[in-house]
Amino acid sequence: MRLVEAKDDWFLFHVTKRERALLTQVLKQFPVGSGPRGPLSKSGDPAKLADNEAFLAEVLAEQRAEHRRQLDLFLGEQGRFADDPKGGYRVRFANTQMDWLLRVLNEIRVGLWRKLGEPQDLAPLALAGQLDAVVTMELCALFQTRLLAALNGEGPQ
Repeated sequence: MRLVEAKDDWFLFHVTKRERALLTQVLKQFPVGSGPRGPLSKSGDPAKLADNEAFLAEVLAEQRAEHRRQLDLFLGEQGRFADDPKGGYRVRFANTQMDWLLRVLNEIRVGLWRKLGEPQDLAPLALAGQLDAVVTMELCALFQTRLLAALNGEGPQ
């Protein structure tokens, strides 16, 4: 994934066929997590905390449903990945789509990390049969790095 052009409100990237397939496969895994982990607080009125935790869970479920809806539109949008005459594809993101895509990729990455038990080191997991999750996490990190570089003004490469 390589930044080709950046304007005030959009970014144009070149992606190879393999990168497109990998990005699509990664995004199809959303959602990975199921919401908040642990209590909001260790002190306070238990009834009020339970109400607040239930409200938070509801809001997060609605947000995940909206992200899933946007993902379905994003992946199904005709022309989202336009053929590049030099090979591969060109894909254009508005600023808001960049932010949204970063959030989705992060949710996938963190969700997988939590499912794996929040390990400090991923290498042993790859050797222990968790290679798919580890590779997906690393792909999320790669795509996030490219998107963040573009947002931080690192020009076309």
